Amino acid sequence: MTKLTTHVLDVYSGKPGKGIKVDLYLIKSEKREKINSVILNSDGRADKPLIEGANFKEGQYELVFFVGDYFRK
Repeated sequence: MTKLTTHVLDVYSGKPGKGIKVDLYLIKSEKREKINSVILNSDGRADKPLIEGANFKEGQYELVFFVGDYFRK
């Protein structure tokens, strides 16, 4: 099964990126379509894949990490 996941490490503190919001977009003909939005868990990972199986189609994807919000906390 094909899937897309992510894992964030805060290299400054040496800890996982807990609580970071991540948005997933599919890029089609220069337009962005939001596919998913997650908040990373205490290990800096999404609890489940951002996209998987038949929903994960060939194409260009973009992950947006809201690190500004993370560092303001």
